[in-house]
Amino acid sequence: MRAYAELWPAHPRWGIWAWWAQRVSGVALIVYAVWHIITVAGAARHPERLAAMLQLLRHPVIAGVLLAGVAYHSANGLRLVLFDLGIEGMRQPKAFWVFLAASLLIAFAGFSRVAL
Repeated sequence: MRAYAELWPAHPRWGIWAWWAQRVSGVALIVYAVWHIITVAGAARHPERLAAMLQLLRHPVIAGVLLAGVAYHSANGLRLVLFDLGIEGMRQPKAFWVFLAASLLIAFAGFSRVAL
């Protein structure tokens, strides 16, 4: 038996995909936060960089991806906290799909507000 067999594509499990998505979204949000803080902090010296960042963030695709990443990371993080606390009203796969649907609804609501 291979080490970390659940990581191999021949044995996909929803838990490992949720784990990877949580890590990827977390790293992406850290990169975005650092970029955002550096740009806003330097706005007095370089207002054109702030204007370019705001213009980029107004693009519907960028706004949608950012909102989806934040919504997924938050909803899945809440699911993990609830399971760590022992609150298991649902089984893991069912809870994953419920929280994924909730994150999509949150992202859609935020995107519709930004896009309009």
